[in-house]
Amino acid sequence: MIRRAFALLAVACGVALPMGGRADDPKKEKDAPVRVTVVVILATADNNVVDKKLSDLATEVQKKYPDLVGFKLDATVQKSIAVGKSHTFDLLEGQTVSVTIDAPKDKNGRVGLTVSPPGGDAVSYTCTCDKFFPLVTGYKTKDGRKLIVAIGAKPCTGVGP
Repeated sequence: MIRRAFALLAVACGVALPMGGRADDPKKEKDAPVRVTVVVILATADNNVVDKKLSDLATEVQKKYPDLVGFKLDATVQKSIAVGKSHTFDLLEGQTVSVTIDAPKDKNGRVGLTVSPPGGDAVSYTCTCDKFFPLVTGYKTKDGRKLIVAIGAKPCTGVGP
């Protein structure tokens, strides 16, 4: 089997984005949908401009990819997803990422996810609320920029899409 390569960076990056509120009733929180935030980031070796919101992520990515010096926040999308359900997010240039909520928030505040990034195999992990898990994909845009997708999740109140 041929595997398409992509790199995982298990870091808590400081992408500051609103991700929704908290459920007031802990019993309801277990059944509450999970608010998933997908951040589309474009990295380049052509310039060293780094979006201020991405400075922590850029530092971590550069440890493995020192040639990537410019980081731009391209888009942010959010969706409430019920436990056991999936949603496919459109990224750019026909690329998508699929996110499945495998488990609700546990006693440690972690949500179980499976993510299928562009050009890579599915990855299952637990996500700490308000932290993002970046995936450096193998996809390059038409103008040569590297696609990075950061996924964040937290239980939500059902407000929003």
